[in-house]
Amino acid sequence: MTLPGARLGRRPTALGLLAGLITVPAACVVGLLALVVYLGFRAQGSLDGAFTLGNLRALFGDAQVWDVVRNTAVYVTVTLAVALFFGTAIALLVERTDFGWGRTVGTVMVLRILIPGFFTAMGWIFLLHPRIGAINQWLMEGFGLAKAPINIVSLVGMGVVEGLALSALVFTMVSSSLRMLDGTLEEAARASGAGPWTVLRRVTLPLIYPSLLGAGLFAGTIAISSLDIPLIMGLSNRIYVFSSYLYVATNPSAGTPEYGVPAAFSGVMILVGLAFSLWYQRTLRSGRKYQVVSGKSYRPARITLGRWRWAAWLLVGGYFLWSIVLPMAMVVWISLLPFVQKPSAAALKVASFDNYRHLDWTFVGRGLETSAKLMVLAPTLAVLMSLAFAFVVVRSRGRHRYVYDLVAFLPQAVPSTVFAFGAMIAALYWTEGWYGLYGTLALLVGVTALIQLAFGTRMFNAGLLQIHTELEEAAAMSGASTWTSVRLITLPLLRPVLTYTWLWLALLSLRDLTVPTLIGGQDTLTLSVASWTLFNTGQVGASSALTLLMIGFMTPVVVVFLLLTRKNEGKALS
Repeated sequence: MTLPGARLGRRPTALGLLAGLITVPAACVVGLLALVVYLGFRAQGSLDGAFTLGNLRALFGDAQVWDVVRNTAVYVTVTLAVALFFGTAIALLVERTDFGWGRTVGTVMVLRILIPGFFTAMGWIFLLHPRIGAINQWLMEGFGLAKAPINIVSLVGMGVVEGLALSALVFTMVSSSLRMLDGTLEEAARASGAGPWTVLRRVTLPLIYPSLLGAGLFAGTIAISSLDIPLIMGLSNRIYVFSSYLYVATNPSAGTPEYGVPAAFSGVMILVGLAFSLWYQRTLRSGRKYQVVSGKSYRPARITLGRWRWAAWLLVGGYFLWSIVLPMAMVVWISLLPFVQKPSAAALKVASFDNYRHLDWTFVGRGLETSAKLMVLAPTLAVLMSLAFAFVVVRSRGRHRYVYDLVAFLPQAVPSTVFAFGAMIAALYWTEGWYGLYGTLALLVGVTALIQLAFGTRMFNAGLLQIHTELEEAAAMSGASTWTSVRLITLPLLRPVLTYTWLWLALLSLRDLTVPTLIGGQDTLTLSVASWTLFNTGQVGASSALTLLMIGFMTPVVVVFLLLTRKNEGKALS
C-alpha cells in the first residue's frame, strides 16, 4: 500500500508541514507535565527556588497527605467497583440476552454521560445527607431513629455516586466490544454443556478483558481528575481526595499558596498514570491473539432470560431510578423552595419560581457567555489538532509518528487536574502584562482542547484507517493537489466522525467543572462554576435553578447529537 504523495512527491511535504505544526501542541502537553515534575523538586514549588527533595519527603512523611492518598485509593476503588458492575452487567443484558430495549438503554446511557457530575451530587445530597436528606428524614421519622441511618457525604458515598455516573461510560465501551465479538466460542461452550454463568466467566469476560481493562483505567483516570463530586460532597466534611486536595492547596482561604508538595504529588500521579497506560497497551497487544471478530451480518445467539427477566428489569430500572430520576427530581424540587425541605404537602404550599426570578442574571449571563465561547472554541481547536495528529500518525511513514500518537494519548493517561495545575503555574510565572494568560479565556480554551486531544485523535485515527488511500492516490494521479484531495475526498468521508466528535467535545466542555475551577477567573466564569459558587455560598435553591437552566441550555445540542448517532447507527446496520 503506497501513499499518494509517496510517488508524486507532494504528500511528504504536506505531512511534514503538519508534523511541524503539531509539534507545538505536543510540546505543550509534554512541557506542562515536565513543568509539574520540575516544580516538585524546587523549594516552595517556585521556578527560581533551590533544588530540594524536601517536597517528596513532605509528601511521603505528611500524615495528612497519606490520608489523601488513602482516601483517593478508597474513592477510586469504590468508583470502579460500582461502575464496572453496573456498566458491564447492563451491557451483557443488552448485547447477550433477549432483554431488548437496546437502543433506548444506549440513548439513556449517552444522556447519563452528559449529565454534569455536580448535578447528581446535589441530588444525592438532597436525598441522603444525614441532616437534610429527604430519605434519611423519612426513615428517622418512620422508625423513630435518633441518627440518620445513611451518610452519603462519605468516601464510600462519593465513590458510589461517581461510580453510577461512570457506569454509562463503561457500558458504552463494553457494549461496543461485545457487539464486535463473534459468539461462536460462547455457543461452543454452551454446546459442551456449560451453563450461562460458566460461559460468562470462562469465555465472554476473558475475551473482552482488554476492553474491561481499558474502561476501568479510563474511568479511574476520570475519577481521580473529577472535582465536582469531591467538592460538593466531600469539601464541607473535610474529606479530601487528590483533586480536591490540589484545589485547596492552590487556592488557600488564608495565606499564600504553596505549590511544592502539590507538584510532587502530581508528579507521582503522572508516573501512576503512565504505568497504568503501559499496562493497558501491553494487555491490548497480548489480547489480540484472543480476538474473534464477527462479520457485519453476524448476530450472536442471545440467552433467554425466562423467569429471571424480573431481576434484569430490577437491575436496569433500579440503576436509572437511582442514577438519574431521583437525583434529578430532588434538584427540581429544591429549585422551587426557599430552603431545603423534604417533599410534603406543607412544602408544596411554599413552592414557587422565585429562585429562577431572583437569579443574578448578570452573574448568570457572564457564565453563559463564557460557557458558549468555551463550547465552540475548545472543541474546534481540539478537532483541528486531532485531525493533524491523525493524518501524521495514520498517513505518514515517518519513524517518529508513533511518538506523536503517544503524546496525544497522555491527556487520557494523566489526570486532567495535573494539566490544569501545570497550566496555572506556567501562566502565573511566564505570562504577565499584555500577554498575561492567567484567568483568561485563551488559557481555558487551550488547556481544555489539549485535554480533549486524546479522545479526538482516537476518533480520527479510526476514521482515517477506514478510508483507503487508493481514493487519494486516484485524485493525485488526476492532477489534484494534496489540499484538493483532502478537501474533496477525505474530509467529506470523515464528516460524520468530525461532527460526532465536535458535538461530543462541545457537550463535555459545557459540563466540565474541574478545569474552569482550577484555572478560570472572575472574567471566565462558566455556568458550572457559577452553579458551584452558589451552592458553596449556601444559595442551594438558586444553584439548583441554575443547574436546571444549564441542562436546558445543553438540550438542543444533545438532541442533535442523538439524532446524528441514531442516523449513523442506521447506516451501519443497513
